[in-house]
Amino acid sequence: MTLKRRFIVLSLLLLVGTIVLSYFVVQRYHSKIPVLNRMFSSETNSTNTVVFPYEGLQPESNDPNGIYYENRVIVLMYHDLDPDPIEVSTLSVANFEKQLELMRDNNFHWITMSQYRDFILHSAPVPVNAVLLTFDDGYESLYKYAYPILQKYQAPASSFLIVNSIDNPKHYGMKKVSWEQVQLMQKNGIEFFSHTYDSHTYLPADESNEKQVAMLADKIYLKDQKRQETEQEYVQRVTKDLSEANDLLHEKLGIQNNVLAFPFGGFSKSLLKVCKDLGIDITLTVKAGINKPGQYNGFRVNAGGMTNDPVLQLSLMKHGKKLLGGIHFDDTAKARHYTLSSFVVLVVIGAVWLWTAIRLIAARRRQLRA
Repeated sequence: MTLKRRFIVLSLLLLVGTIVLSYFVVQRYHSKIPVLNRMFSSETNSTNTVVFPYEGLQPESNDPNGIYYENRVIVLMYHDLDPDPIEVSTLSVANFEKQLELMRDNNFHWITMSQYRDFILHSAPVPVNAVLLTFDDGYESLYKYAYPILQKYQAPASSFLIVNSIDNPKHYGMKKVSWEQVQLMQKNGIEFFSHTYDSHTYLPADESNEKQVAMLADKIYLKDQKRQETEQEYVQRVTKDLSEANDLLHEKLGIQNNVLAFPFGGFSKSLLKVCKDLGIDITLTVKAGINKPGQYNGFRVNAGGMTNDPVLQLSLMKHGKKLLGGIHFDDTAKARHYTLSSFVVLVVIGAVWLWTAIRLIAARRRQLRA
């Protein structure tokens, strides 16, 4: 290859390398640049932001034959239900039933957790517009209000229990279901899984108490020892908690638990490894998104709360592929690796380009002198 051709090829590679590096830099650092951050925040399919829940959505007519997404599953997340909610996180019973009615009338199909696991782990087929209904914490309202409506619509659902809170009058918080109620619901289409044994809270991460962390997702401050726990202690603690939850679920319900919903959606790489070691092959967060095969750590769309609008909730689901399909979890380490690798490659190309340019200029000068 002549010097001129080599220079042209290297120039093109330098241009492409600059574009690639710029892409990774913008992806990683756009939040620190106000103009770029505004641009990214306005995109509905950006990595970290989704226009949610209802911005830009309009009520739509029922379509009993509509196909809105295929080979994907939307997982809906609920907490407490009440006829007259007073807490912001509580969904009205009427709105919950309206959601199910609209899903039924618009060709959405409810699936079981078993179907979801086969879909995620083995790419097993699921119906078009597949939906998995999930309830966190095991509130009494699951049995009192949700269960009768689920039976009415013949809708399967899954519930994640804070296992130590069941039939435990000393446990803090809102009243939970009993084991008797859980066992009855289990016989009639409701599946139960772990929401930890008793790690559903925030705790201080340092002496100042200013930084609070989800205790399952991060190392906590040991007040009696005046230090933060080590990584080994953290792993031992969460392993013990999840093992106790699994053991009691097996004792009470006869199930081998393989699904976990993270409290507050928080997780760490160490926690994901602990889950794998314990045979928990499916985990769920609280980040909105749509799930496809291989999404072992899953997304969930919050369908609860006082402000829920069932009609617009349905519109969000109908446009789930567009609005939620581009969401993914940040991987800072991977982003840093790609950015650094692109920079190194660009520096090497730039050095070879400069050396070739100097040789080319020298060759042309020799030609002129001749």
